[in-house]
Amino acid sequence: EYVLAQMRWGSKMRATLIIKVLSVHLVVSLCSGFFPNDLLNVVARKINPLWASNQNDGSNTRNERYIVRLNKVFKATHSRRGADELIASGRVTVNGLPINSKGGSYVIPFKDVIRLDGKVVTGWEDMNVSDQEDEATERFEYIKYYKPLGVTCTTDLKIKRNIIDEITIHGGFQPRHRIFPVGRLDKDTTGLILLTSDGRLPNASLRVSQKQPKTYIIGLDHKINDQDLQKLRDGIVITTMAQRDNTAAKVLTARTKPCTVERLSTNRISMTIMEGRNRQIRKMLEALNFSIITLKRVKFSGISLDDLKQPGDWKRLNKKEMKIIESILKQYIQ
Repeated sequence: EYVLAQMRWGSKMRATLIIKVLSVHLVVSLCSGFFPNDLLNVVARKINPLWASNQNDGSNTRNERYIVRLNKVFKATHSRRGADELIASGRVTVNGLPINSKGGSYVIPFKDVIRLDGKVVTGWEDMNVSDQEDEATERFEYIKYYKPLGVTCTTDLKIKRNIIDEITIHGGFQPRHRIFPVGRLDKDTTGLILLTSDGRLPNASLRVSQKQPKTYIIGLDHKINDQDLQKLRDGIVITTMAQRDNTAAKVLTARTKPCTVERLSTNRISMTIMEGRNRQIRKMLEALNFSIITLKRVKFSGISLDDLKQPGDWKRLNKKEMKIIESILKQYIQ
């Protein structure tokens, strides 16, 4: 696969060198009856250290088929020449390793972590992979997780009680490659959140034109009357911070969209919203002079928390739930 990748992107001299080295080793190995399993890694390390570093994580995925040239990571914001100059300037790292040669470097979508000036570059996987495979869901991991109170939905491992450490170190989940949460829940909110290695899913499920319904169970500090329930259903004017990608955050003051609200008891309600404005439910209820005691998400786009019994539990999505994911992705691709 490595040889084919080199030939595909025009590195014929490098591919020829690898073939010659492998041929010599094959003859020697056949004569001696010994063929080392890590031969390709030995050769690859000599030819391209970046490739070899990708082979040492024990992954059995086939993401290697989708090796892309490093400069294509920046094709949304830079021309090819501009991306090459950016890489040559030394501002780009791959898995923490500085890269300053504009030619010959390749990366693997959804596995390698690319940083520019120390900040993780996001979204490049979608652009470079989505057109290459229609049935990508077979390659990725999709997990639902019962987020405990106090856990922060971030992939930054330096932050205490980040969701990645919680589900892997404390929860026992062993991902085959890099995973990240789909959206986020506040630190003080518990309940259902999805994690995946499929970079298309956050964009597909969270973009404005394709928002998915989210259901929450809310415990309030005092009784709520019918008039307040109707106000919540009709929408409440709140002020939130709106931010997209790496753009500057903007203040947004607007009425929330109509939502479904049901009374569960004198001071407990369920809300199903389509929006995802920052701390939306808390702000809506604060506007009506309520304080939230507990806030738990129990459903996301038809995927339920029901079979996760306690905080910290996780499961891979079943066939029925995967059909929901595939439907979301299909709409996104179209």
